Amino acid sequence: MRVRSLLLMLAFAAAAASAPAARAQPTSTTVQLSWTTPGDDSLSGTASQFDLRYATTAITAANFASATRWTGAPAPTAPGTRQTVTVTGLTPGTTYWFAIKTADEVPNWSAISNVYSVATLPAADGVRPAPVASLAITGMTETSAALRWTAVGDDSLTGTAASYDLRYSTAPITAANWAAATQVTGEPAPLASGTTQNMTVSGLSRQTHYYFAIRVTDDGGNLSALSNVADGITPDQTRPAPITDLAPGFVWIGHTATGAPVAMGVRRQDRRRP
Repeated sequence: MRVRSLLLMLAFAAAAASAPAARAQPTSTTVQLSWTTPGDDSLSGTASQFDLRYATTAITAANFASATRWTGAPAPTAPGTRQTVTVTGLTPGTTYWFAIKTADEVPNWSAISNVYSVATLPAADGVRPAPVASLAITGMTETSAALRWTAVGDDSLTGTAASYDLRYSTAPITAANWAAATQVTGEPAPLASGTTQNMTVSGLSRQTHYYFAIRVTDDGGNLSALSNVADGITPDQTRPAPITDLAPGFVWIGHTATGAPVAMGVRRQDRRRP
């Protein structure tokens, strides 16, 4: 029996050494693990249980028992099948090591599996940028408007945001009609919170009332509320064309009743003597 047990232990160790590495899919608080199940007797039969453990330091055969045991491990299925489990309640942005052992009905425990390490994703960013409250028009031409505003942060007024979405319309812009406003291209990249930023919007029409508003996006995809709305009318800066055909008018020389000539400024009309 001792020889048989020793052979079984060696067989489990060989199976563990040759098993493919577990695959992991992390979120900020979970890691999904999968592995190929061995058998009850080496690679044949169905095993009885798994012992899945994790830690924030590397797991070895020596410290396996001190790692945290995940009690939600599934029951073993037929050897050669792929099994999956999701370990929950983990800390965001943290590297974890995972390892697993398999037992038969005795229980004889396999050697430790390959050790898999993976980092959970950073915590989800739930704080959106503050809305821009200082959007202003600093100058207008017939076809453009110069705008200025103070940058907000990635998280409200802290940090640096990811992008701007600047829009304009000939009707007052609100949160309800924001999507219908014309989107500007080429907005500058956001600078650190509190920094003054500028942009000139071109392609406008003269003597037209325009409204401008801006929203801010952070690296988590959070969108700020609508900014204040700045408005103005593009001016008429086009002068009348110069006259290029200036010429003297027609002058008619008349006579008085006594026959004395009289010069009379008459433009393009005929007068007859009475």
